[in-house]
Amino acid sequence: MSTPKIRGMAGFALLLVCAAQFLDSIDVSSIAVAMPAIQAELGLPATSLQWAVSAYVLGFGSFLLLGGRVADIFGHRRTFLWGLGVFAIASAAGGFVDSGPTLIAARLVKGISAAFTAPAALALLLTVFGEGPARARALGIFSSTAAVGYVMGMVVGGVATLVTWRATLVMGAPVAALTLIIAPFVLPADKKRNGPRPVFDWLGAMTITPGLLLFVFGVTNAAEEGWNATGTWGSLLAAAVLIAAFVLIEARHSVPMVPLSIFRRTKLTHAYIVAGLFQGVYVGFQFVTTLYYQNVLGWSALSTGLVFVFVGISVMLLAPRFAVMAQTRSTLLMVLGSGLLTLGYVIWVLGMGRIDPILLTALSQVPLGIGYAMTYPAVQIAALGDVGESESGLASGLLFASFQIGGGVVLAFTASVLASAPAAGWEAYVAGSAFVALLGIGTTIVAAIGPRARLQTAQAGQPAE
Repeated sequence: MSTPKIRGMAGFALLLVCAAQFLDSIDVSSIAVAMPAIQAELGLPATSLQWAVSAYVLGFGSFLLLGGRVADIFGHRRTFLWGLGVFAIASAAGGFVDSGPTLIAARLVKGISAAFTAPAALALLLTVFGEGPARARALGIFSSTAAVGYVMGMVVGGVATLVTWRATLVMGAPVAALTLIIAPFVLPADKKRNGPRPVFDWLGAMTITPGLLLFVFGVTNAAEEGWNATGTWGSLLAAAVLIAAFVLIEARHSVPMVPLSIFRRTKLTHAYIVAGLFQGVYVGFQFVTTLYYQNVLGWSALSTGLVFVFVGISVMLLAPRFAVMAQTRSTLLMVLGSGLLTLGYVIWVLGMGRIDPILLTALSQVPLGIGYAMTYPAVQIAALGDVGESESGLASGLLFASFQIGGGVVLAFTASVLASAPAAGWEAYVAGSAFVALLGIGTTIVAAIGPRARLQTAQAGQPAE
């Protein structure tokens, strides 16, 4: 199948939103390899050091629904520019942090700003490109940018840390500033609204945002202090209460922040679930292997980061092509992609400690790279391919929230398995890898169900939802 070309102003707009998405994605992982240098200079204990990474995910994952809805109501371009401006300022401020609290605060602010820019950027893409192959191609490029940013973050962070660890915090500021200067001349202006100002669901925002904040905090804290810690179960209990209150509010609100009817769209809901699972499992695998390479094999941070280059290259080259195919075969590509990812996890489990680590890396990274390149755009096409402009910010926020929260939850469970395995007589890294492989099998099964029933209904002559 041929892929349509993207040229002119539309291509320039795509370049800008992809630049912002790359910054959001790379910031998640680039700081990870700088942890030893940060600890040495700032004298942070391990408990505080972990939050230099987690604070970004905490802000990103918790504010995504709010960011997506704000973009739909107050304007996609306006929200994008304001969010990117805050991101640039927080990035520049990162070069002047002098303590653990200021470092964590800078990372938290960057995560919150990303929660507004990411759904707004994707909504702008959907506005620029109408439905059809051009949109699929654009989504594929956008997907590959996000995935490459995340996967390559450790490589770029490792190189930056050779100069100074502060470079991992500051390096996004110039790109964000340049994007801010150009964006008003390229991105489509927000449509002027006629009639009364849209009603904003403040009560919904005040329940779901702290609810997600506490949920992400709880699962992150579990990885550090355990599931029995007061901070863990207390946060999760409070999150459950707030999220339940949010559902009740949305069911009764005349203009809800998140219309619950969106979850009746089977294809969208299925895509959100697969997104959270597949991304979470990959994050868990990356966590286990990163520790194994450095703690067991004694590899450097930069060498460890280079392990994931093949995945990044695969996504960059293949995701746009798979995105066009996903326009009509999204479920099939999700199943095949998840299966290839699982094959990579299984190869790792079976070969760890039995064959040469470089050979094992090569054997596992090939299916991982192709599988990730296949699954990521397929999930985005399934979730956003037929979303209207008025709800594109919300749908984008839900998708990104699935990625972030899925990653946090699976990572917490994976870390718990690593910590508890020795007491049960298991080797920690074998147990952690096996846990990830089993979740990969489960993700493949989940990807294979759901829309199948809808397809069978449509083939029988009845309209599919």
